Amino acid sequence: MLNVHNLTVSFGGTDLFSEITFKLNKGDRIGLIGKNGAGKSTLLKVLSRDIESSGTMAFEKDVEMGFLRQDIDFVEGRTILEEAYQAFVEIKEIEIKLDEINAALISRTDYESEEYSQLIHDLTDLTERYELLGGYNYKGDTEKILQGLGFKREDFDKLTDTFSGGWRMRIELAKLLLQNNDILLLDEPTNHLDIESIIWLENFLKGYSGAIVLVSHDKMFLDNVTNRTIEISLGQIYDYKKPYSEFLLLRGEIKEKQLQAQKNQEKEIKAKQHI
Repeated sequence: MLNVHNLTVSFGGTDLFSEITFKLNKGDRIGLIGKNGAGKSTLLKVLSRDIESSGTMAFEKDVEMGFLRQDIDFVEGRTILEEAYQAFVEIKEIEIKLDEINAALISRTDYESEEYSQLIHDLTDLTERYELLGGYNYKGDTEKILQGLGFKREDFDKLTDTFSGGWRMRIELAKLLLQNNDILLLDEPTNHLDIESIIWLENFLKGYSGAIVLVSHDKMFLDNVTNRTIEISLGQIYDYKKPYSEFLLLRGEIKEKQLQAQKNQEKEIKAKQHI
């Protein structure tokens, strides 16, 4: 889905990343880990093209990507449902066109004209596209995901302005999950969620068929969702096809072997010096 090759990101003349390379495949659920300031959120911004970088990022054709950013900006005056429906740009556009065509058909009586025939043709095409995009299901899907993220049905018609930043972040997450993106970039998605919503999100992401790259300080969430771990350290990445806890064990074993190899090397050097 995505090939990243020789990616370098610099700030003020200093490299945050230096020529890192990795592939993102369908079904990958990657946990990005590293110390604070290592560049986890920055790497997400690079992948989303929010930040410039050198090197190459090659996406498969028609790949759609969604990014849960930490900074969100809502239009005031929309209800929760209205805001969530912003996930369905093409569906909403088709709804407007269908209303216009149906209104025109009701008002016309020139049934044998080319114009009337064209309206019928357009109506058929748009209806087929609407069904293909899930136009008859999106409202139910929206309600299901909003409820999964902790909203009650009686909240749906309340204005987003009346909710805190944490609850607005849940709406933004709902929109992202409704969009059927091929790649999801999630920056601390559990920050504002209660335990029930976290469990619901875990189950949703486990069934997600695309690729996920996520940053989270929630170790249990990482364990339950990811199947691959990329550690960022000193401008380099270390890629393990393991979830978080298994990665920690593997990394510990690798470091132990490296330490043992170093000790053996030192012993050999000392032995040669005494010959």
